[in-house]
Amino acid sequence: MLTPLWLLSLSLPTLWAEILIRCSYKGLCQQALVSGNDVVLQCDHPKALWYFSSILGEDPFLLSSVPNIKKLPGGSLQLTNPQPSQTGLYHCQDSGNALVVEYEIDFQDVSTLHVTHRGLGQKPLQNETLSLGGRVLVFTRWEPWQDCNRCGEPGERKRLGYCYIEEPQEKAMPCWLYLRGEKTHSSRLRTELQVEACLAPCDHVKETNQPYFIFDIYPLGKLTNNMWLTCPLASIYR
Repeated sequence: MLTPLWLLSLSLPTLWAEILIRCSYKGLCQQALVSGNDVVLQCDHPKALWYFSSILGEDPFLLSSVPNIKKLPGGSLQLTNPQPSQTGLYHCQDSGNALVVEYEIDFQDVSTLHVTHRGLGQKPLQNETLSLGGRVLVFTRWEPWQDCNRCGEPGERKRLGYCYIEEPQEKAMPCWLYLRGEKTHSSRLRTELQVEACLAPCDHVKETNQPYFIFDIYPLGKLTNNMWLTCPLASIYR
């Protein structure tokens, strides 16, 4: 069956999908994120050189030709649709090989996301103790609740929870930065998404002052009963 579909011209707010990760000058910052969602690692040096080494202990290599990674004009690094395999150390240095900033990023697998809704009585994952060369605690570190997705009427809001592991008397670490490639088959090692009902007032000043961009009109025709449309500004982080 020939299914014609017209994507009409739409005006949408320019709420960029990428989450910006910052770290202090010459600092090393650890961060858990969700795979498949775009991110920018900040490095304020126009001639920045970015190196990457994975959690498997491989030698660092220059990030110059990785398809989903691009250095931005100001020096920051943009990762589009990052994968769990890209978990590791991102090192930014200047043209004189001096350190500017470093990030240890754990891209936790979005395909194993554990989703619950508080209004339906669904429970998040419970803390669990594992034996990994010693007893360690696996738990979820929750982010703050995001904004309600509607205003002036019932809506929903969500929050992300990242998998962390903590040894006694030690600082907790994102799960796969802690494991460093060690194999374990625990089903507890998962990222979480929790949803709840919300009712928020409308802020008309904030809504009407957003910049906009235009999608053109595109005719689509294809012999198919199914079609997948992707929102270019979608992100789990907002």
